[in-house]
Order: sequence, then C-alpha cells, then structure tokens
Amino acid sequence: MAREPKLVILKLDGDFEQQGFQVSLEISAEGQRPSVEEIGYLPPAPDLVALLQQWQQHYRQLGATTRITPKEIIYTGSVNRLEECRQSAQKLGDRLVHWFESPSFRAIELRLREALDVQDPIRVLVRSPQRQVGRIPWHLWEFIDRYHQSEVALSPAKAAQVQAPPRTPTGAVKILAILGNPGKINTTPDRQLLETLPQAAVTFLIEPQRQEVYDHLWHQPWDILFFAGHSQTEGDRGRIYLNPDDSLTLEELKYGLRRAVQQGLQLAIFNSCDGLGLAYELESLNLPQLIIMREPVPDQVAQQFLNYFLEVFSRGDSLYLSVRKARERLQGLEGDFPCASWLPVIYQNPTVTPPTWEALQGVSPQQITISPTVSSPLMLVGRTGWRSLRTALTIGLLSAGLVMGGRSLGWLQRWELQAFDSLMRLRPHQSLKDSRILVIAINQDDRDYQADQGMELQDSLADAALLKLLQKLVPHSPRAIGLDVLRDAFSPELDAYLQTFDRFIAICRMKNFYNDLSGVRSLEGVRPPESQLPIDQIGFTNVPLDPDRVLRRQTLGMESDAICPTHLSLNFQLALHYLQDEGIELIPPKAGKLQLGSTVFRQLTPRAGGYVLTAGDVGGFQILANYRLVNPQQVSLREILDGTLDENLPELVGDRLILIGVVDGEQDLHLTPYTSDQSTASTAGVLVQAQMTSHILSAVLDQRPQIRWWPEWLEWLWIAGWAVVGSALIFFVLSPRRQFAAVFGGIALLFTLCFSLFLYGWWIPLVPALLGLLLASGGVVVWSGHRPAEPLATSDSP
Repeated sequence: MAREPKLVILKLDGDFEQQGFQVSLEISAEGQRPSVEEIGYLPPAPDLVALLQQWQQHYRQLGATTRITPKEIIYTGSVNRLEECRQSAQKLGDRLVHWFESPSFRAIELRLREALDVQDPIRVLVRSPQRQVGRIPWHLWEFIDRYHQSEVALSPAKAAQVQAPPRTPTGAVKILAILGNPGKINTTPDRQLLETLPQAAVTFLIEPQRQEVYDHLWHQPWDILFFAGHSQTEGDRGRIYLNPDDSLTLEELKYGLRRAVQQGLQLAIFNSCDGLGLAYELESLNLPQLIIMREPVPDQVAQQFLNYFLEVFSRGDSLYLSVRKARERLQGLEGDFPCASWLPVIYQNPTVTPPTWEALQGVSPQQITISPTVSSPLMLVGRTGWRSLRTALTIGLLSAGLVMGGRSLGWLQRWELQAFDSLMRLRPHQSLKDSRILVIAINQDDRDYQADQGMELQDSLADAALLKLLQKLVPHSPRAIGLDVLRDAFSPELDAYLQTFDRFIAICRMKNFYNDLSGVRSLEGVRPPESQLPIDQIGFTNVPLDPDRVLRRQTLGMESDAICPTHLSLNFQLALHYLQDEGIELIPPKAGKLQLGSTVFRQLTPRAGGYVLTAGDVGGFQILANYRLVNPQQVSLREILDGTLDENLPELVGDRLILIGVVDGEQDLHLTPYTSDQSTASTAGVLVQAQMTSHILSAVLDQRPQIRWWPEWLEWLWIAGWAVVGSALIFFVLSPRRQFAAVFGGIALLFTLCFSLFLYGWWIPLVPALLGLLLASGGVVVWSGHRPAEPLATSDSP
C-alpha cells in the first residue's frame, strides 16, 4: 500500500551572525492542517557563512564552461583548483552537519523522527527571509540523507495562494521550450530529450524574437516552461539571450510569465541561470514550482540533470523524488565537476501541491477494470485465452531461435563487437594513468636529434642512443626495460652492456596470419637481434586482430617457431618481472587457466562473448584486453638523452617498467575499442603493449575486474528470456501507446543490466537480446493485428 505523503515546513527567523535562528517546525499530511508543531533553535554561525562564501569562490574559479557566466573565466583545468573546491566543500559540509547537530536543534530532530517513517514520501520546505539560508546545501542534513523518500526545497517567507484555472484534458503535457542563443554551450541534447518525452506536446522556440516569446506565453496555456541557452547575471538581475541580437531581463518577461501562471503554468525549469537570484526575482509572480541551479552550472551537468529528472518524472515518480534521484545521479560527474549534486534545487510556492506527470496530462492514470471474479493477471489471461498466450510465447521462442541461429553463423559478430566497444568507452573511472609504467616515445624530433649528434640511425633508434639511454636509466633501478623496436643486431658495445643488465627485453615477431575485411593476409616473421641475450629476455609482439582489424584481444603466450624462439609476449614478460619483485610467481597454465598469485586468467574460447571464431583464430593463450582510456606517462627520447630530465629520472624511472618505442610510425598502428569509431587516431604499438602490461598488473595487484563471459548455455537462456519478455510486454499491455513505452522501458532495462554487469567485467549478449526482444514484440503486434478480436473485461482506453 502506498504511504501517505507528508509535508514538513521549517521556518527560520534570525540571522547567522548575531542571533542565530528560531526554527518553527510544522508536520502535516499532504493537503491537511499541521498535526505536529515544535520550536527549536540553531545557534549563530558566522563561520558557516564564511565557509559558504569560500566554497562559492573556489567553485566559481573553476571556470568550467557554464550556462551562466557571471564572470568571463577561462577554464584552465587546474588540478589544484579542483582540489581546493573539494576541500572547501568538505569543510562547509562538515560545519553544516555540526550545526544541525546543535543541542538546541535536537527537539526538532526528535519530533521529525517520532512523527515520520523512513519510507514516507516527504516534502521539506525551508522558509526564511534570510537569503543566505537558501545558499547552504540543505541536502547534506543527515535527516534528508537518512529519509531517502524525502527532498528539501526552498520556499519564500511570504506567498500568495495560486488558483489554477480548469483545463480541458488533452492527454499530453504541454511544454514551451525556449532554446535561446547558445553561445558556447550545446542545447541540442536538451531538444533531443524533450522530443522523446512520452505523452508530451512540446513547442520549441529556437533563438526566437522577443515578440514570439510574449505571444506564446500570453495566448496559450502551458504546463511546463523550459529554458536553455546562454544567460548571465547582471547585479541582482538575470538576463537570458534569445538570439544573437536580442535578450530579455526577467523584469521585461514579468507580464508574460504572470499571464502563463494565471493560465495554469505549473513548473518552470531554468536549466541555465544563477538560479537563486532568478527565483528571488520571480518571487512576486507566485510561480508554483521552479527547478533551478543554485550556482553556475556546467553544460554537461545541466544536460545530464535534465535527462535524469525527466526520465523518472515522466515515468510516474513525484516531482520531489524525481529531483532527488536526478540530483544524486549527478554525483557520478563529480570527478570532473565538483559539487555537481549540490546544484539542482526546487523553489516551491508553499500553497501549491506539486503535480505528477499524469496530472499534468489532465487525465487520470489508465486502469484495467477486472470483473469481481477476476483477481489476478492469470485470471485475466484466462479471459483472453490460454491459447493466445501460448501463441505469443511461441512467437517469442521462435524469435529467440532465429536470433540464436544468426548468431551461430556469425551474422551478429560485427554488431556485438561494436556494442562491446561502446560499452568500453562508456565505462567511468578508466581515465587514471598506470603510474607503474613509463613509455619513452620516439618521434621525428628524436630521430633528428640523434642525426644531429652524429649517431648512426638503425630504423628509428641508434645503438649509441640506446646505450646512452640505458646508462641513464639502469642506475635508477627500473623493474624492467622493454624495447618495442625490431632490430637485426646490437653493436658490440651495446651487447656487452646488456650482459650486465638481465632485465632488458628485446622483441621478435612470429609468422602468422590474420583476418581483415578484405580477406586473409600473411604477416611475415622477424628474428630477434643477433646478440647474447638469453631466450627469457626475448618477447614476441604478435597481436590478434579481429575481422574489423580492431585489437580487442591480447596473447600472453604461444608455441615458439623457428623465427621467433620465445613463447611469451613482450607485455607478459614485462609484467612477470614486475610481479616477481612483488613475490608473485607464475603457476603454469592448466585447463585453459593461467594463475598469477590469487588471480586467474581465463583463456579465450572461439565462442566467448560475441565472438564466432575458429580454433586457429584463438591460437596461443589469449585473453580479452582490458584497456584504460588514458595511456601511461610518456617522455621523449631526446628529453632523457640531452639531460633535460636528469633531476627527475629517479622519480620517473625508479621501480617502474620502461617501454621504448616509436609513436609516430605508419606501420605499427592499431585500432582499439577507444579508437574503433575513427574519431581519434590509431594507437601506436608501444602504447598498446603498455596498455596490455597495465591490464595484467591491474588485474593481479589492484584486483581490477577482468572481462569475462558466460557459458554458452546461459547466453542462450538470456537471449530466449528477453525474447519472451518482448512477446509478454505486447500481450499483457493492452494500450498501443503503452506498448511502445513498455518496449522502450524493456530496452532501457536491458542496456542498464548489460552495462552494469560490464562494469564488473561481465560481457553478456546485448545485441542478440535486443534483437530477440524487438523481433518477438513486433511479431506479436503483427499477429495481434490479424487474429480475431476477443472480449476483454477492461476499460483501458487507447
């Protein structure tokens, strides 16, 4: 049973500096007179105001691209400024929590906990003539955090009653969306989101003239007003920019907004301005509800909040709970945008009860009326016929069979691999560099420098340059050094030096074949350099390419051949050296598994995940490569050879793995899941080797989830299950309009599940399950359109 919504009003009279605040508490059921009243006290806290101002200063100095620019600040991306903002936020939050824990405020806390249950939907209105009260982040109050169905809103100290006029039900929420002059921001995602809202009639004014805005506000009734675009605050006044030549202050928009309120405007969303100043300026208009941003808002935060909010609000959640959910989801952006979850806030007329999405449509939620003898969905099925249900489920299973058959033939592999790449790119927290690895990059400037120094170049690296480089690196105790440059031989001086350092790894390449879109091509083998290096200081660089030539797999080991005598890859050799120093030894492979310490690597199979490969395609011990978005740290060869980094070498080199290789060559370039969309340049081979080495170290030392896959029988069950879900959605949801919403919801749930599991390392079928759902739901729609009509005991209107 749904719980009765509760309203909590806190009236704060006083100030921060001298008196403190007398706090009056009222608790009531929604729409009723208060049943609980209490008086408490919050002590003076001038330091809280100082901390608030300090945080505001640090926040605004970040200078990220915002939808409001109170100052022209160029974004520097300063890590120090980010950290300063986080620290000032932490201090403000700690002080605020301490303030709420004041003994004089305890009576309020106790009455709240006595009168309310943690499961109650609760609206908390904070009312005070002291405007600094609205600036503090009230959501940090422990009561709001503990009562997870609650949300806090600001409310004017004085407000007039708003009487909404009677409206003719239209079945759609009427939205006026003003997309003003964008300046440097992107309003396209806002428009795309509004266009996809269910049961909404959206009118867009794109860079309108001033008279257009007046006419639409004056002559038509609206449920929601939305604005996105460039704006700024001038003193205490907000200005919105309609087009490159025209702008309006809120004072100039006052009569149009007042008319809109008189005609029934319920909610205004200003996804742009310095919101509290805007709310105070609009106070006299008695707007029922505003959703605003308390501080300048970064473009990405504004777009994501709107996305999160409308997603849950249009699905049926209350306005307050929708704002809370959207606000809390912004925490995922706080790595780049500190305090993003502090920004959204509701400004509420206390005389108005917030509407739901269905109430804005002007119609009651559609109900299925079942006769008294029918008390469950199964009995409803009995009315429509078990035969029809069996047919719908049969369509689902047949759809699953078609998808499984096509998948077995490899028809879906390309799509599945592209979906895999998309999931990789969507993962958060993959941007940190692996500080255990350093890449010494060689480019044209480094080749020119070697030539200028009279060094005889062999490919891109002279023996004299390599010898000098090693003489600079080795004294600082690197864990190992890998040379990702193919060489025929080393000079006698270099070869002699290498005998004194047993952690240098050279490379060779085995002869093998790989597939690409134009057919099967042969890759010639390359011998290791002629030197006295033992076999355990040689690693192969062969990598397995997928049919679209994207590198998603890595080979740890394979049988050596006459050209390349080693059986371990360069990246695996480097990782083993690092892990041996950590006391972690390799346990020989057994039954498709390889173990390092407590970490087990599972060998790739021909039918792993979305792959349909031959046994030859997965030769050797292959695993799925788990890339990071950012490559390890790089320095140039020249910076080390000319002494520029001499003072920093102990920190750069000590206790690290070093990889040396060319980063600007045209031959050794690879597509990865992060570059397979062709939006960025291909990745140099030495960086790929560094990424693969990082993958092994992170899995073993950091317990970073590896990418795994289900057994084939479980994948078949998963695909069949989603096909049955698709057929059931259409069969049980009788309204055509709701059928579309149900299928869309099923797709969203499928993606959410697949992405959530992918974050934990599980690659499960997304494309086949999606095709099964769509094919089955479409099949049931077609079948339903041709079968004879059967009587239903329902009043569900289309």
